[in-house]
Amino acid sequence: MSKKLKNQSETQKKLLRSLHIKGAFMKKQIIILASICLLLVFGCNPGSSSGGGNGDDHTPGQGGASGTGESNYILHSNITVTIFWTGEAAGPDNGNISNVQSAWDENWTRHYGGYDSPSARRGYKPAAFDPLQNPFYCALPYNDISDNGRKADAIDIIPWAAEKSTWLENESLCKNRWIKIIKNSKTAYAQWEDAGPFGEDDQDYVFGNASPANQTNQNAGLDVSPAVRDYLGIADIDRVDWQFVDFADIPDGPWKETITYHQLDYDDLWYRPPADTSWNWQLTGAIDTSVPAELYDIDLFESSKALIETLQNEGKKVICYFSAGSYESYRSDSDRFMQNDLGKKLQGWEDERWLDIRSRNVRNIMQARLDMAVQKGCDGVEPDNVDGYANNTGLGLSAADQLDYNRFIAAQAHMRGLSVALKNDLEQAAALEPFFDFAINEQCHEYDECDLLDVFILNGKPVLNAEYRQDYVDDPAQRNALCADSIPRGFKTLVLPVDLDGSFRYACD
Repeated sequence: MSKKLKNQSETQKKLLRSLHIKGAFMKKQIIILASICLLLVFGCNPGSSSGGGNGDDHTPGQGGASGTGESNYILHSNITVTIFWTGEAAGPDNGNISNVQSAWDENWTRHYGGYDSPSARRGYKPAAFDPLQNPFYCALPYNDISDNGRKADAIDIIPWAAEKSTWLENESLCKNRWIKIIKNSKTAYAQWEDAGPFGEDDQDYVFGNASPANQTNQNAGLDVSPAVRDYLGIADIDRVDWQFVDFADIPDGPWKETITYHQLDYDDLWYRPPADTSWNWQLTGAIDTSVPAELYDIDLFESSKALIETLQNEGKKVICYFSAGSYESYRSDSDRFMQNDLGKKLQGWEDERWLDIRSRNVRNIMQARLDMAVQKGCDGVEPDNVDGYANNTGLGLSAADQLDYNRFIAAQAHMRGLSVALKNDLEQAAALEPFFDFAINEQCHEYDECDLLDVFILNGKPVLNAEYRQDYVDDPAQRNALCADSIPRGFKTLVLPVDLDGSFRYACD
């Protein structure tokens, strides 16, 4: 059941050095001409008409293609391919470089869900678990991120750079991009998730017509995952053709079952609240700025930039609330939603309707809300109503739809340098914890479901819990019993008014 209740303070740090390195620029004029050709073929950004964010489609590497099956990218023929996998230990076969990390993610194996065993398989997945990211992944020997952030010439070198007028600071142009890989008469599709083999500056090969510069493993120019290997029947060292491809041109297949959204992830790109963070939650009324809490959770739309700056000047971190899963008729951007985006009314909230989280328009609007959070200077966000699949939405949402959407929201927040909370959605907490920085929960004690949040505490992330039951307010003995359960768990539990209007606040810590 939905228990929803309601009515950049610091300069973003420079990107850390890529820690995973597996190892004649293209003529600038050629790239400019290629970009012009792409614009002539594809026209305007496909997301711009939907009124949200940067005009991004919700799918990584979507591009501007019309789904014709024709590619405008160079076909790389007869390229040596080798096998790699996340969690692979350093050894002589991979240049003594561990694949626990990737070029873009210091915790790649954890975000993937574990060790992607090349031998113990269950179909195209590792036998031990269902991956949290796409098991169809690859590496190419180019990285658009350097010690000091995005490489100065990356926009000129990468042919799809013109898809967006602005790329976010915490966003790689390469990570999650799609390629197709052809062996004999069979084709697989994979997302680009690492730099290699044995290099990260070979733009003449990756984006041009040159041969791979790497001299190792028969001039290997592509690494592929065990899933790609198994689908195509690739040997340890083999030959394939490959080509970049826009998402609109990718057919259905096992590579679409779990799509990777997670972007750059280094330790200091956004605020990550410590597990013992104290907090205050007030979404309505004049915000009481005197509460002795380290983190304030307030409404994104109703809170001014001046208020956020005031709190931050007092040493507070500010989390900004918005609904990511429901239409609210009174919000300033409500006219951007289309009729087919809307489902049934939320039980108990007559002015709200569930949203079709699969909708491109909905996702664009949420990106615009995240942009608003950046513009107002929020340190992070609380996206609410992200458990529609477990409710009677009238939209036929599945658990897989919800996982996909929630990971998308987390990735988009992080790309903007925002911390992000998982709100409720307890049944999926274990699968989503790696992608969220903390949890905000309502009434887990009342409904006896707090155990589902232990995964956040075990990974050093706070669980911020609110309870509303009247006896917690009226009876100190009941409140003490609540706190006696909450404190050993490591939760930060508050007893608050249902309206979250700041009229009272009891804290267990």
